[in-house]
Amino acid sequence: MTRINLIEAYKLKYKTLIHPDLIYLGLLQTKSDIFLEKISDAEPETIVQYNLETVQDKDLAPFADYINASLFNPLIDISDNASRFLLKMDPLSIAMNYSGIFSKEATEELLDCI
Repeated sequence: MTRINLIEAYKLKYKTLIHPDLIYLGLLQTKSDIFLEKISDAEPETIVQYNLETVQDKDLAPFADYINASLFNPLIDISDNASRFLLKMDPLSIAMNYSGIFSKEATEELLDCI
């Protein structure tokens, strides 16, 4: 089991959009799964986990009937999965699927785009 903390990279990338209570955002990778984890200042003893196995790589989606088209792969290095999360996950998808990462105002702004 390996963890990587992404909070500083996320704050650098999204600056004021990040929820002010978010104190940890990272990935947990086991031999078979990858989870997005978050911890908020309101509940610092609680780690909220989201399994990332259902996140599809849009470039591989047409081949999903034949191969695993997941964007995240537990068989590769966690730093590669972290790079994929930072580079390929768009803020709208994150706001729609993982609450509490962006501030309420930023989430509403993002959702107004659809």
